[in-house]
Amino acid sequence: MVTLVIEGTGGSQLTYQLDKQSISIGASSRNDVVLRVPGVAPEHLIIQRNRKVFTFLGQQRQVVVLNGERRSRGVLKVGDKFRIGTATIIFQGSDEDEADVDVVEAPEEGKPTPDTGGAPAAKRGKPRSEIVLFREPHRLSDARQQMVEVFRSRIRSDLVPSLRALFASIFTDRKALLALIDENGQFQPVASQWEGDLPKLPSRTFDELEEPGRYAVLRLGGQTLLIYPVDRGAQQRSAVLMLESDSESSDEDHALLGEFAQHLSVQWDRVERSTSLYGEWVTKAHQALEDNLPGTSQAVRVLKDSVGAAARSPFPVMLCGKPGSGRMFLANLIASLRPAGEPSVKVFQVRPDDDAALRIEIFGPGGEGDESSLAERSRGSVVVVRDVHLASPGLQREIAAAVTEDLESGYGPGVRWIVTTGEDATAMLNEGILDVTLFRLFDRHVIRVPSLVDRREDLPLLIVRLLERVGAEQNKEIRGIELETLNSVLEYTFEGQMTELFGELRRLVSATPDGEMVRGMVPRRPSSAPEGAAGETEEVSASLTVTDDLKVVIPGVERLIIDRVLRRVKGNQSKAARTLNLSRGALISKIKDYEIPDYRSLRRDKN
Repeated sequence: MVTLVIEGTGGSQLTYQLDKQSISIGASSRNDVVLRVPGVAPEHLIIQRNRKVFTFLGQQRQVVVLNGERRSRGVLKVGDKFRIGTATIIFQGSDEDEADVDVVEAPEEGKPTPDTGGAPAAKRGKPRSEIVLFREPHRLSDARQQMVEVFRSRIRSDLVPSLRALFASIFTDRKALLALIDENGQFQPVASQWEGDLPKLPSRTFDELEEPGRYAVLRLGGQTLLIYPVDRGAQQRSAVLMLESDSESSDEDHALLGEFAQHLSVQWDRVERSTSLYGEWVTKAHQALEDNLPGTSQAVRVLKDSVGAAARSPFPVMLCGKPGSGRMFLANLIASLRPAGEPSVKVFQVRPDDDAALRIEIFGPGGEGDESSLAERSRGSVVVVRDVHLASPGLQREIAAAVTEDLESGYGPGVRWIVTTGEDATAMLNEGILDVTLFRLFDRHVIRVPSLVDRREDLPLLIVRLLERVGAEQNKEIRGIELETLNSVLEYTFEGQMTELFGELRRLVSATPDGEMVRGMVPRRPSSAPEGAAGETEEVSASLTVTDDLKVVIPGVERLIIDRVLRRVKGNQSKAARTLNLSRGALISKIKDYEIPDYRSLRRDKN
């Protein structure tokens, strides 16, 4: 084997095997051999192999001193010594290598030498001196680490979304698929990042892939697909990895898919179980979001999507909102929707100018014999830090370090982090109240908690759902709410947001005898409802008190909301459907069922 021997300081030596067609040498980390010494350019030299012939080419007119002679290109022979900057490199090999290396004339100056682009190294080594570092490309090393983290997780039911996230990370903007193959040769996706139709392959293709060490390259028009089998042991149905590849990343794609297939083969029982559990979880999570976040406003629709995404993700979450807006309710909801099951929730409240107490509370006393980290003490829990922006910058950075350490330890072993802040995180960043390092760790899931003003059209339905919950808390049957009482609730300006609304409803229900309608009054404050909303509120309120049958009440509320939106958009059904998050066909069906008038005449009404 022909090698490069790099002589370092203090007599140290580093060896690099020339087992590739092309290697690059320079000071930049993009090179196969990173040589950081005085006089070395970022891209200094490329060594190329053509069968038994080794040539070198200086990049951007860079030169080397080859056997005492300055050269920009030439042929290398075993035993040659050349200098780059202050580093000396020996082109070395065994006696057999010397006989195996052809000697040819150097190419003439000015003639181009084929440039393979400096393909990345396939071998990784650790530096033994301060002058050089060998490393494989970031893509390969990062992807390999992500695979390890995903499969190291002890959580079974969230493996499917973790695989999807892995596809998105290492195969950015490319089609990727993990699928089962049925008896007809059809793909049944398990984890997918695939847009468009899936190809149908002959069954013999998968019979051929069952032989050890085989994989397939499928060319469809200008598209190249790599297909790697996944060994599922005694399982009858085949499983494959499929990736849309290209010429530039082909070698790396082969390496990644091969390793990925091996990981999946070893962990297939977890993948199988995760597929089943995740399907069940999606149905339950959707219903839980509808029950806990009722409403059809744009703010609530965005909130449902954000909470659902955060629940199935292993990454930290930041909840931004006013005090009392329901941030802790959402933190507990995210914890309860975790695919692996509901964990314990540990809450830490930040108080201004009290860093010492909070530091002990979160991280422990740190005294002699106390070596346990927060991750160890809270393993598998959800850790909620309330009002993290009130902590000093130093403590915020300590929390950021703890989050970083936990993320780097893998998805499963540590804790799930949730923090709450004020309403405007961007303003707090600009003012230096919120630490930038901390914020960047949470930027995957920054959720704005809407105020009641932002979701005013949802209030009637929200109150119905909250009364059900409060009645269950107090073990009472609530038969409805009186019109006058409901009007007082709707007209009240809840400066304390959701917390204050809950408090008023609990007070009203506690004063209501079991089996009767809620009555009483909420102290009046000036309403912030827009002009013309009073009539609508009264109409909605009346509908809620016609009957105590929720099967009647809820459709009544739905009709009034659709009616109001149609009036607002002057009968434009397409715009109304988008606002209501319905298909146009579903909206037309509801208009007919509820006998809602046609408001298109409003477009012609200039008044």
